[in-house]
Amino acid sequence: MASASAPLRLPSSKTRTATWNMATMSDIAREAGVSLSTVSYALSGKRPISPATRERIQEAIEKLSYHPTASARALALNRASILAVAVPLRPGANGHVIMQFVRSMLGTAYERDVDILLVTGEDADHTQRVIEEGKADALVVMDVSDSDPRMGFLRKLSKPVVLIGYPKRTYGLACVDFDFREAAALCVRELHSTGARKIYMIRPPQEAREPVFTYQRRSLEGFRDGLDDFDLTGDVVELPASYPAILQWAEQALTGPEAPDALFVHHEALLAPLGRVLRDLSIQIPDALQVTAIAPEDVASDGPWQVSGTTLPIEAIGATAVTMALDLVDDAELAPSAQLLAPRFTRRETTR
Repeated sequence: MASASAPLRLPSSKTRTATWNMATMSDIAREAGVSLSTVSYALSGKRPISPATRERIQEAIEKLSYHPTASARALALNRASILAVAVPLRPGANGHVIMQFVRSMLGTAYERDVDILLVTGEDADHTQRVIEEGKADALVVMDVSDSDPRMGFLRKLSKPVVLIGYPKRTYGLACVDFDFREAAALCVRELHSTGARKIYMIRPPQEAREPVFTYQRRSLEGFRDGLDDFDLTGDVVELPASYPAILQWAEQALTGPEAPDALFVHHEALLAPLGRVLRDLSIQIPDALQVTAIAPEDVASDGPWQVSGTTLPIEAIGATAVTMALDLVDDAELAPSAQLLAPRFTRRETTR
């Protein structure tokens, strides 16, 4: 039996049927013979309501097919029913991957009857105002770095915060990410198992003053772990996602006796032009050179070869971040947690 102070059962907004005369809370109050405030208390569960009164209100809801508007639901629950997402707009951010994350979060939020509000990730002051003014019930933050200047205010916010990233210090905030360290080590392990002895890691250029994002640090750590585990040689190469730059490097680095026999790429935008360069140089893939990568599945397949590697589970990361944030909103006693999603290696056309 439901508690006398538990919220009443309401149909999901997604099951609403079209009608010219949608019932309002006032209609429910009139049908049940109670005041408007009593209906509000019954919907929110904020005050005890007698079982008989609750039953009359519930019957009125079902009889009139009452579907609360978003504003009515928010008012009854004292919530905005909005989840803010801090999206990076920095130069160099991969817009394609970012929008895949946003799309995954939109789908999960929709299933929870919550809307998404995108805020500029680099504008800390605006993000803080959005949360503190009650415009959103929780915040998901993308593109987190180990020395992220936003941590100072994020850990002081009165609303739940979930980081997409795995910083060295979380300050008690919830976080979720792909296990980039294990993913990189797994790529090296697979290359070693197919005969690779000298592996180069390719990643984006890192300017001295730019922040090091957690996924960048962790994939580099995993690459080095893999080399150490199997006593392999290797190097780290920073390249822009530009055909001419890649071609110039490849003509020098991928020929001759000192050339590597495998590449590990953590640079989504570079995969397609790299594939074209390798094809145009007639480098035999995977016989002469093996290639692995951490990348979304569609990116790994967008080139002359389908690239072997660990698939970046964007949908799972986004869905988990939203679920964690909304669970923290629903349960004030729930402790923030950290989750790393395990990688899985997929053999395609670029490994033996």
